[in-house]
Amino acid sequence: MGTRICLIGGSGFVGRAMVRQAARHGYAVTVACRHPERARDLLVEDVRLVRADIADGRGLDEALADADVAINLVGLLVERGRQNFATVHVRGTEHVLAACKRAGITQYLHMSALGAGRVPASRYATTKAEAEARVRQCELAWTIFRPSVIYGRGDSFLDRFRAMSRLPVLPIAGGDTRFQPVWVDDVARAFMLAVGNRHANGHTYELGGPEVYTLRQIVAMLLAALGRKRLVINLPFPVAAVVAALCRLLPNPPLTGDQIALLRRDNTIEGDPFPAMFGTPAVLEAMLPTLTAP
Repeated sequence: MGTRICLIGGSGFVGRAMVRQAARHGYAVTVACRHPERARDLLVEDVRLVRADIADGRGLDEALADADVAINLVGLLVERGRQNFATVHVRGTEHVLAACKRAGITQYLHMSALGAGRVPASRYATTKAEAEARVRQCELAWTIFRPSVIYGRGDSFLDRFRAMSRLPVLPIAGGDTRFQPVWVDDVARAFMLAVGNRHANGHTYELGGPEVYTLRQIVAMLLAALGRKRLVINLPFPVAAVVAALCRLLPNPPLTGDQIALLRRDNTIEGDPFPAMFGTPAVLEAMLPTLTAP
C-alpha cells in the first residue's frame, strides 16, 4: 500500500492544490474539514472526506486512522465567534498533535506563516508562533513551512482586489509594504516533496516567490492584467484603522485591525526565497495573465 496522507483543512484554497498534487504522486488522501459536504468535488479515486474540527478535536481520530503522514493546513484570517486565532492555531494544533500520537503518525507537516512571532501587535502572527512552539516540542518527525502571501485562482489575496477593482476607486492600506507572493502550486509541491523525506525533518522552511513587490505594485500589475484603469488610493494607517473598525460589523470584513498590524511590516524573506530542494518558484508577474483569464 502506498503512502497515506491526512490533509487537515484540506478543503481550502491550499488544500485543494495539495489534493491534486498528492493524486499525481499516487498518495491516498483523507481530507479532514468542518464541512465535507462543501468539498464533494474532491471525491476522486483514493480521496475520502471526514468531518473534523480541530478547535475541539472532534473527528480527528477517525480522520487520522491508518494515515502515515498528517498535514495541518488550518489557519484563520478573520476571527468569528469560537473560531478565533488562539482556539484554532494553538489549541487546534495541540489537538492535532495529540491525535497524531494516538494514531501512531510517523510524520507531521505544519503550515505556519511568514512573520510568525515577528509582529507583537498581531494575534494572528503571535498565535502562529505559539503553534510552531507546540510543534517543535512534540515527539513526531515534524517540518514547518512559513509561506509569504499565497496567490492563485480562488485565493483570498488577488481575488479580493479583483472584486474591488469593479469600483472606480480602489482604496488600499499599506501600499508601500513589501511582499514576496508565492504561487499555491509551489507551496503544495514543497509539502508533497517533504512527504517521506527524512532530510526535511526538524526544519523550518520559508517559502516566497523570486520577486519582491510593494502592495501598490501588485495592485497595479493586477489592474493591467485585467485591462482596467482605476484610481488607487493608499489609505494612511490611522484612516485604515477607522475603516477596519467599521468593517467589524460585516460578516466577511475586507479589512481588520489585525491585518493592519501585519501590513505595517514587510512580508519578505532574507536570503534565498525558496529552498532549492523544492524546485523553482513561479514569478507573479508571469502568472497574472493566466490567473486573470476568464
